[in-house]
Order: sequence, then C-alpha cells, then structure tokens
Amino acid sequence: MSNARNAEYTLKAAVKLLDPDGKLVLLSVVGTREDYPDRTRSYRDKTNLVVRLMGLVPPDSVEVVPEVILSSSIRDVILNQIATHDIDLTILGYSLQSPLHKIRYGDIIYPVMKDAPSDVILSNFKYESTFKRILVPSAGYKHSLAAVNIAKALAEKVRGHITILHITEEKESDVQADLRQLASTYEDVDVDVRSGTVAEQIATAAKDYDLVIMGASERSRGASVIFGTVVDKIIERVSTNIFVVRV
Repeated sequence: MSNARNAEYTLKAAVKLLDPDGKLVLLSVVGTREDYPDRTRSYRDKTNLVVRLMGLVPPDSVEVVPEVILSSSIRDVILNQIATHDIDLTILGYSLQSPLHKIRYGDIIYPVMKDAPSDVILSNFKYESTFKRILVPSAGYKHSLAAVNIAKALAEKVRGHITILHITEEKESDVQADLRQLASTYEDVDVDVRSGTVAEQIATAAKDYDLVIMGASERSRGASVIFGTVVDKIIERVSTNIFVVRV
C-alpha cells in the first residue's frame, strides 16, 4: 500500500470481507533502490500510514499484523508475505500508469496476479463506499463468479442491490445460462444486457453505482502492457470505485 486515500477506503472494505476470526496483514514495501534521503522519508511515510490504518480497524474485530519491509523487489516481498501468513486474499492498490511507464520501470500488478497462490483483488477506491449499489460486468468466466460472491458479501450487510451487466458482441456464444446462475446467488439482483463497446458501456453504466467489481483480464501480460486492458480504460473514464478480481 502506498496511496493513503485508496488504502484507507480499501481497508474498510477488506474488514467487511474478513471472517470475524480472520487476520489482516497491512503490508507496505520501501524500495531499496531509492536514494537517501528519499528512502528514509518514504520509510517514515509508509510506517505512519500503516500505523494510521491500524487505528481504523474496529477494536476486538480481527487480528492486525503490521509489516513495513525494505526490499529491491516489491513482487518478491508480496509473494513471500502471502506464503508466510498463509493469505487467502491479497488486495493490491491499483495505480493507473501509462503503458510506456510499465515498459520502462516494470509493473508489479501483472506478476503478482500471475504468481500469487491466493486470490487477488486490485483496488481503485476514490471515496468511501456504501455498497448499496454494485455493478458486476460479466463475461461468464470464473472471475465473474468470484466478483459476484464478493459483491454479495459487501451488499448483504447493507441490503444492497447488485446488477450483473453483460455486453453482447458479434458471434458470441449463448451466456444466458451463466448469467442466470450468477444472478441466482443473491436475492436483490438484476441482469442488464447491452450491446456496444465493452469499455464504453461499462463506463456509462458505472455512473449510477457505488462500486464496480470486475473479473480480471484474460489477456496476456504482454498484450495488456502494450495495448492496455479494459480495466485501465474504465478506471481512466469513471469516478466510481473499482475492484478487479482474479481467482
């Protein structure tokens, strides 16, 4: 975690997803490639952020483990901590970077999503969510089912409403059975089927929702870095909070 605002809002969502006897590991990594005094300042700022986030967890709710680690590889630290703490779900802050930046400096998102033994959520939270209205774009893949399950966990605590959105494309197979199965997992849910460009339709629909929960891209890392993913395009266009799920 590095973005303070995203981290704070994401933490509150994570607590809602945790079992009452669960464990929450707050991990922040300081790159050893940073020069002094930048590294010292970064370590101080990230430690203060972790301490502040610990104070936001309701007392006597879950076990909280703070971790601030110096390393040259953020990816390796995240994967090591997943193994050390036997993590079921990893939530990464999603910072939108240009394709050129990813090519030049690397990106931890795709390596962690590819190699993590746990489920992974990418979080782009811009404000604190009520989770009263949740949009789940679906293509009928396994990631969509996980997205609906997460939407259900967040919505049922506040009697929220879930909309499953499917964008039709030419020559696609019949996904109606998959949509009905997804919809059957929660009481207050409807299905919205639209036609058009995927990113544009999702961005248009997202304006009326507190949270968009999407399945991760099926594209390879190389294709995603060079051409961008649907997720990148949607985050650029909407102000709605976004979760991206990979199982």
